[in-house]
Amino acid sequence: MVEETIQVIRETEAKADAITRDAEVKGNQIVDDAEKQAKQWKEEQLAVMEEKMQKAMTDAREEGERVQAETLSKIEKEVVALKELASVKEEEAVSLVIAQLVS
Repeated sequence: MVEETIQVIRETEAKADAITRDAEVKGNQIVDDAEKQAKQWKEEQLAVMEEKMQKAMTDAREEGERVQAETLSKIEKEVVALKELASVKEEEAVSLVIAQLVS
């Protein structure tokens, strides 16, 4: 009877050891899977952020180019207007000089 009890205890200990080893293996696997998922999620988030950053940079560049073109157009119109004004003033000055010389 004692031998049977000892045998049952040994079998129980062996089962407990097997369960412990199995749990450790499964626990390690769960940790490994979680680390892999976290790494993949991090890479995906970095890719999303990179894409958003690139889009923001492209949008900013396009906006800058648009503003630059708009400003250049305004400056060109201003230059044309100033040239026209200078031409009118030149004609007035020439007429005034001629009038002064004639009189």
